[in-house]
Parts: sequence; structure tokens; C-alpha cells
Amino acid sequence: MRRATLLRIMAKSNGKSAKSLALFNHKGGVGKTTLSINMADSLADLGLRVLLVDADPQCNLTSFYLDEKKLDELLGESDDVDGGTIWSAIKPVVDGKGPIKTVEIFEVREGVLLCPGDVLLATYEEELPASWTGSFARKSRDYDVMCALSRASRQMAADYGVDILLYDVGPNVGPLNRTILLDSDYFATPVAADLFSLRALSTVGRSLAKWITDWQTVRQLATKADRATLIHGCPTYLGYITSAYKVASGRIATKPHEYWEARIAPRVRDRIVADLKAVDPALVPHAGNKLASIKDFHSLAPQAQSLGIAIGKLRGHVNSGYYSQIDEAAVEFQGLALEVMKRMGISVP
Repeated sequence: MRRATLLRIMAKSNGKSAKSLALFNHKGGVGKTTLSINMADSLADLGLRVLLVDADPQCNLTSFYLDEKKLDELLGESDDVDGGTIWSAIKPVVDGKGPIKTVEIFEVREGVLLCPGDVLLATYEEELPASWTGSFARKSRDYDVMCALSRASRQMAADYGVDILLYDVGPNVGPLNRTILLDSDYFATPVAADLFSLRALSTVGRSLAKWITDWQTVRQLATKADRATLIHGCPTYLGYITSAYKVASGRIATKPHEYWEARIAPRVRDRIVADLKAVDPALVPHAGNKLASIKDFHSLAPQAQSLGIAIGKLRGHVNSGYYSQIDEAAVEFQGLALEVMKRMGISVP
């Protein structure tokens, strides 16, 4: 049973600025949301406060934690003045009617907070191409639209004393993800062991390099005062995460997981790392090295989803025959969390 609690009283800030992270790959089905949920759980176990911002209009992250009744209520009221989603927070800016709106967020477990997503983020995405162009012309209104989601998310992180702001994003290289990646301090690429996931890495590197270069131009053209309020546009690459989720064969003959694993590292190095290094070597301090390899936990993932909890917390909820796999999942996701913290320069409290 899901036990998300609405936080009506804001926690006091811990005086630190949250570091933001996005898990990003152009290819869908690589486990971004599953990784975000389980990594956030492990980070909280290690003593950190994590804010999950569901920035994917599909709202898979939100539907994991909130039951259908609550989700229907949130989405049905998100366009209203009392709306409580990420879209509700940025709508006044997008509509040109006011500043960022404060919304109440959910505590889905101790140390893990959720800002709900919204299908209406698609409306925001429709505004972004024009605002991207207008930013080159130094238009304040377009600056505000481009930075709206960043300002809302980072204000929430500050208000609730968060250590890590974790964006869950959709599988595309559209204008919404461009804005989110340019706001992220760090990003990592989940990669499944299949042909299409591997090929998508080329798009990731090329797109990021162009976005960063173009936004540098926007910042250079801006006044000093405006520049201080703009998203920084320099996401550092932490590396890649391989996942052994089941691969559908279709008409393409499947190959062993090891076959694809051996091809991922060179592709990451030749495409993502090379493209970003050409822009600024400081963007790839870890040379694109692997963060972790997460196994396929088969039926445990849907069982965790039905309960709204991490895979490593399934003990007591499923048949004891699964306990060894549950413990293995807990160890793997904690290892990922520790490596992410290390590369982000965050110490265990």
C-alpha cells in the first residue's frame, strides 16, 4: 500500500545547495525511472535527502508512488490556482501572469520527496522552442520561460533542505529535455544491452554538445545581471549504467548481454565523451567510465511497483524464496548510489 504523505509544512533549509542529476538516454525502455526510484531509496538509506522531480509528461514516476485516485485528483486540478504538480508551479511564468508558484510536495518515504509530474508539461514544451530563440535576442520573458522549471525545482530543493535533486525525464532529445539537461549539474546514461540503446548514445553526445555550445552563446550575449539568473548549461557527465532488463527480440536476433556490454564502453568513449570533450574537457572528468551494472530482477520490479516501494524493500511483502534476489538488488543499488555520490563529490553524512 502506498503511503506518500503530503508535506504541508516546509522543512527548514540545511543551508546547502542541492546538486542536480538527470538520468538521460534518447532510447526508451532502459530503466530510467526504475533506476531513479531505487537509487533515490538507497541515497536516503545513506542519510541524504532526495527530491525527485517528475519531468516526464508520461508521469511514470508519479504513478509509481501515488495511487490512481490521488493522481487523478492532482492532474484534474493542476491547471487551477491551487494545483499541486510541477506544471502548476511553472504555469504562471509560462502564461506570463506571475512568478513561480509554490506547490506542496509528497514525502514518499523518509528522506525521499516527490514533486508530481503532469501531462500538461507538454504545454510547456510547446513554448520552449520560441523561448529558446528569444533567449538569443536577450528577451527577459523568454529567459524566464527557459528557466522556469529549473527555478521551481531548485526553490523546492532549497525549501526542503535537499541534498540531491533528481530529474526523471522522457526518452527524447526534445526542447523539454534540453532545458532540464542544461540545468542539471550532472547527468548519467542508462544503457540496455541491445542495438537500439547502443545506437542512441550517438544522439545523446551530439545533442548535448550542441545544446551546451548554443547556451554558452546565450549566456555570453546576456547582461551580467541576467547571466546570474540563467541556468548554467554545463552538465558534467558521470558515466553510464548498464541494465540487463529483458530485451525483446522482434525481428532482430538477440545476442548475449556480454556481447553488448563489450560494445557499450567504446561507444560511450567515442561518442558521448569525445563530443563533450571537444566542447570542454571539464565536462567529462570520469572519462565516461561505468557507474554500475544492474541485473534483471524479473518479477520483482512489477511487484515493487504495485506496492510503491524500492525493490530492496520487498522483504516481508513477497514469498521468502525471493529474499536473496531482494538483498542482491539492495546491494547493487547501494553500490550505484555510493558511486554517484563519489563522482558528485558528496560525502555520507
